[in-house]
Amino acid sequence: MRTMQFLGRDGVQQRSARLLLSLIATAGIAAPATSCSLLVDTNADACDADADCKIPGQICSKEAEKPSICAPAPCSPTSACAAGFTCTNSACVAAPSCSTTADCKNAALECAEGKCVAATEGCASSAVCADNFACRNKKCVSLLSPECTTLYGDYRNDNAVFFGAILPTTGSDASTGKPIENALKLALDDFNQVAKGLPAASGTTARRPMVLVGCSDNSDNTTGVAAAKHLVNEVGTVAIIGGAFSGITIDIASTVTIPANVLLFSPSATSVAITDLDDHDLVWRTSPPDSFQAQALSLYVPEIEAKVRAKLGLLATDKIKVAILNKGDAYGSGLAKALEKKLVINGQPATDASNSGSYLRLDYGNPDDPTVNPTKFPQTVSQTLTFKPHITLIFGANEGVTDVFAKIEEQWGADPRSQFIFADAGEIPELWQYIAKNDVSDNLRPRIRGTVPGTDNNLFQFFRTAYKAKFQDGTSPDVFGVAGGYDIVYLLGYSAAGLGSNAITGASLAQRLKKMSTGAKVDVGADTINSTFMKVANDGSIDYNGASGPLNFDLKTGEAPSDIQIWCIPKDQGTGKAVSAMNSGRSYSAADDKLDGTVGMFCE
Repeated sequence: MRTMQFLGRDGVQQRSARLLLSLIATAGIAAPATSCSLLVDTNADACDADADCKIPGQICSKEAEKPSICAPAPCSPTSACAAGFTCTNSACVAAPSCSTTADCKNAALECAEGKCVAATEGCASSAVCADNFACRNKKCVSLLSPECTTLYGDYRNDNAVFFGAILPTTGSDASTGKPIENALKLALDDFNQVAKGLPAASGTTARRPMVLVGCSDNSDNTTGVAAAKHLVNEVGTVAIIGGAFSGITIDIASTVTIPANVLLFSPSATSVAITDLDDHDLVWRTSPPDSFQAQALSLYVPEIEAKVRAKLGLLATDKIKVAILNKGDAYGSGLAKALEKKLVINGQPATDASNSGSYLRLDYGNPDDPTVNPTKFPQTVSQTLTFKPHITLIFGANEGVTDVFAKIEEQWGADPRSQFIFADAGEIPELWQYIAKNDVSDNLRPRIRGTVPGTDNNLFQFFRTAYKAKFQDGTSPDVFGVAGGYDIVYLLGYSAAGLGSNAITGASLAQRLKKMSTGAKVDVGADTINSTFMKVANDGSIDYNGASGPLNFDLKTGEAPSDIQIWCIPKDQGTGKAVSAMNSGRSYSAADDKLDGTVGMFCE
């Protein structure tokens, strides 16, 4: 039974009434039914539910054999009070006003924002901290911040292993960030719910849950760096998953994680600039560098050129026009430059003098860092419309679809219209949603193709099915980086487990990651987690085969080669409208350096 503290004059009156009842009952006195009735607790404090209590901070107390009345809410160190209230004698009462901590006159309180609240100093366990706080160096610190609003896992457990994530879960690129964060949660459930956490550290018996603190960079470099500082300086994470885009990833690594010896692991950053970072082995990625995607594109564009020539009846001497429109960050610029070096059109290198007037490359600016490279969307659209390319390649994210592609298509004019080729960051719901809404005659959809690193094997399909079973929020597991994010949680979990009694640090995780590609083959999946723990124990090695591919890491760069899928946008056979992108059946083999397979009829 809960013990409540009744304070003030009304509380005294209530106790007096109850005492009177007790004396009457003890004496055997009964009130005649025909004379009068004894009314008890009919004042404003009587209640049936919490909503009946008009004083903030009070609840309807329902103690056994006693009338229900409004009273301060009960509390304990693990059951915090609402904002503006503090826990005093196991009851939530209005926090006294203060100017300094000395005004609180209680060693258990401190002054914060003009109110006396529970002190954050002196904790020995996260169990005594308020909600969303954890004990760090004998101080309860907030795990959340304006940028970091996701907390997933048993964060009060003092054996928990914390990881951070920085992704665009809000803002214009949320269709990329949200599904990646979902994939992280799916993998955490595999470890925490199926495998019951990481193995106990040496000398203990308690399993260790994995906990995620998720942050949004809002597709902004400055926000991403602020999130990283919170994760490193306040939460104390030793590994961060992110960023989704190369420019933000490089800024976070250079400014925060590398100087702090924290591991940064990206599921989708592909810029070749990341390869050459002086990172002390602390920057890894499941996504391959853009050199692979550039090679695949250099082989695929000539196929589209042949298709255009056949459709328009062009002669071998007729020139076709090709334009590359890229986001002005490390990803867009890096991929554009890598392809430009390899691209052949009209039988000659794109930059050859013979292609003067047939090749155009435009940088449309960087919305993630506009102070350095302001956006030039209208100018890019205007120049492209004047140039009238037969083939238009767009290397960017959400803005490449909404501010560049859509405007070009809407303002194009008479046929023949351009064929469009997107890279991995363009495989997003905004693209097929735009087509479904605007492509009434089904003329645009067949003109869309794209490339994306990854595989289409059974492990990816199993992951895809599990994702769709858990999340019905409109996000897509097919977005680039989603399967890679799922794999990162597995790789970090196995690496942490393999450390045994050694401290889990950014550097120690990086060394363990080097043993994820050199041992016995292990397929991703919840049913193999505990058996894999045994393989990685005592510094053991495995050859991890993930949802995003084999992930045979180069131990010097922390990067894995990857096949490249050619994707297209099919249509619903019932409505005839565009649906989410699918791998076409044609792909680039990194091992054989050639295109394999055929494009399915569903792409046409």
